[in-house]
Amino acid sequence: MPTAIDKQQLKQQLSQLKALKSEIEILKRKIAEYKVPAVTDTVIGSDPDFPYAEHPIVITGVDVERYERSKRRLLSIYQHRLIELMELKEKLENTIAEIDDSLTRQVVSLRCINGLPWTKIAYNIGGNNTADSVRMVFNRFFSKL
Repeated sequence: MPTAIDKQQLKQQLSQLKALKSEIEILKRKIAEYKVPAVTDTVIGSDPDFPYAEHPIVITGVDVERYERSKRRLLSIYQHRLIELMELKEKLENTIAEIDDSLTRQVVSLRCINGLPWTKIAYNIGGNNTADSVRMVFNRFFSKL
């Protein structure tokens, strides 16, 4: 039987589930969109024809060592965090899926996974459910833990 701290922690984690999913998508995008940092320098060149006047030329390239080091470090951090978040998300979704009562499972799922307000949850479930009744189902679930 979970302790009061475990109940509060579970409730907090479930309330963060929608934001958790959003953070996972952001990290996936960051990993996919990692760009090569360009380096720029200026050199002195001359015209190919007489009088061979000197002028500055801007060159751009990639510092391969810095790029590889930066990429490994950054992607390692992102991937490590992504794995942690995905494991937590899966754990929380499994917790919701294991709820015995169908109505309670729907209410907790719509509230925590979809982040819907009580009125929309009541509308989605249908029947004679009201915003207050689905909120009470949600609260009763956590008080019974």
